[in-house]
Amino acid sequence: MKSQIKIFETGKKEGIMSRNKKFYSEDLCQDEINKEFLETRIYAGKMHDFDGKKMFQALQKTNSNNIDYPDGKYIVLSDKNMQKEDYWYEELPADILIISNKYPNIVVGNQMADCPIVIAEDRLLGVTALAHCGASYIDRYLPVQTIQALQQEYNSKIENIYVYITSCASKESYIYDCYPKWATNKEIWENSITKINDNYHIDMLNAIVSQLRKIGITNIDYSKEDTVTSDKFYSHSAYAKGNESKKGQNFVGFYYINKEK
Repeated sequence: MKSQIKIFETGKKEGIMSRNKKFYSEDLCQDEINKEFLETRIYAGKMHDFDGKKMFQALQKTNSNNIDYPDGKYIVLSDKNMQKEDYWYEELPADILIISNKYPNIVVGNQMADCPIVIAEDRLLGVTALAHCGASYIDRYLPVQTIQALQQEYNSKIENIYVYITSCASKESYIYDCYPKWATNKEIWENSITKINDNYHIDMLNAIVSQLRKIGITNIDYSKEDTVTSDKFYSHSAYAKGNESKKGQNFVGFYYINKEK
C-alpha cells in the first residue's frame, strides 16, 4: 500500500526548533525567543511545504516536569484542538498523538536531539500515530503502545501498519560507562545493550524493532543517520562532549498530503 503522509526531519539547516532559553542568548526575553522560534518554524515549513503555525507536539511526561498520565496515553487530534492561531501552544499531555487524513497539511511531530521518533501509519484506514521514544520510554514499551493505540481506537490490523523510525544516536555513539539505571526491562535490552571495554553501548533502534516484531509488525523502515556524528543534526550528546556546533534541537514530524493540491 502507498503511504499518504510526508515525513520530514529538520536539523541545523532549518535552525533551532525550540523556545527553550538554554539555546538562546541570555539577552533575549521569552517573548523575543518565542518570536524567533516562530520565524524558524515558518522557515522550516517553507522548506518542507507546511504551515509553521500548524504543528502539534505532545506534552510528554518526564521525571522532572510534574506531568502525570497513564503510560501509553494517546490523544486523537480533532477540530477542538485546532482553535488557536498557533497550534504549537495547544497543550496535549500524552505519549502518543494520532491524526487522520481528514486533516491534510497539519503537522504532528516532536522535538528531538538524539532520541528516535516512532511513526506508525495505518495505510488502509488513513490514520497515523507518533511517539517520542527515548530509551526510558522504550523500556516501558512505548513503541508497542503506539501500535496498540491504533488498534484500540481504530481496530487497525497489524498487516496494514507501516512503521518508520527516525534518525537517532546509534549504538556506536550512545555509550554509558555503567549499566544504565533506566534499563529495568531485561527482555527489551537483552540484545540491545552491549558491554565493550567496560562501556555499555545502547542500541535503541534494535530495541524498538525487536519489540515491534514480537507483536507482528513487519513493515519497518528506519533512518541510517546518527544524530551524534551527522553534520545535519543537533545532538545533546555531542554538545555535552564539547561540540558547540551541535547545540540545538531538531524536529521530526509528518503530515497528510493534500490530494487536491
